[in-house]
Amino acid sequence: MLLYSPGFGSDRSFNTLVVEDLVSWGYIVVTVDHPHDSGEVEFPDGHVQTRTVFGANKEEVTKAVGVRADDLRFVLDCLAVLDRGGNPDAERRRLPHGLRGTLDLGRVGAFGHSLGGASSAALMHQDRRVRAGIDLDGTLYGPVVTAGLDRPFLLMDTADHDGLKKDPAWTEFWKHLGGWHRCLRLADAQHLSFTDIVALAPQMKGGFPQVGTIPAERAVAAVRATVRAFFELHLRGRADAGHLLEGASRRYPEVGFIA
Repeated sequence: MLLYSPGFGSDRSFNTLVVEDLVSWGYIVVTVDHPHDSGEVEFPDGHVQTRTVFGANKEEVTKAVGVRADDLRFVLDCLAVLDRGGNPDAERRRLPHGLRGTLDLGRVGAFGHSLGGASSAALMHQDRRVRAGIDLDGTLYGPVVTAGLDRPFLLMDTADHDGLKKDPAWTEFWKHLGGWHRCLRLADAQHLSFTDIVALAPQMKGGFPQVGTIPAERAVAAVRATVRAFFELHLRGRADAGHLLEGASRRYPEVGFIA
């Protein structure tokens, strides 16, 4: 069971290319829109909440990440109700038959891009039900930065970000990681290379910023393979999946090992 949180101002569909790959390997992936942050979220009463622009100062962003982590915990709580045979639907709509007992909530992972990656780390700090997490090129915020984690966590960035040298939150977080941890890098990439935008950009007139020079098909393949390898290793115990996480895969030379 995996939870996905998108970047700031993004919708849960922004990493469909990665999510659909994970689903094809048998994972249940729940993608989450965050009210006031994602572009638009429709509530059961029909009210549509569009994005509320909050400031870029550290205090406000830290608060936003905390709210996102609460959103993810709420979703996880609802999934637990569903797995017990309950109905968490606000409108009490009839659920498909046979859902009870189908969710493996003993092996939960979380991942996200940008602010979604920070939210995944914050969620793990708050909720021990989440056994492993990934941050795709997102600066970290909140108590987790200095508290660290004792469970597997993967950081993946770009040369522009260079998190362990240029991002104080990453360097502080790294010092407090007590479980399995790695930092990898996607070559010739920029911030949006981890999202579906990298595949859409070549189709846009004039291109799109922050996708780098990495070919779209290589970016998609490398990110898919890395995310999958991490969860295969840490949620399914497949040791043979771990070689990519050491930057030693000839099939994906775009994935570099940093630390």
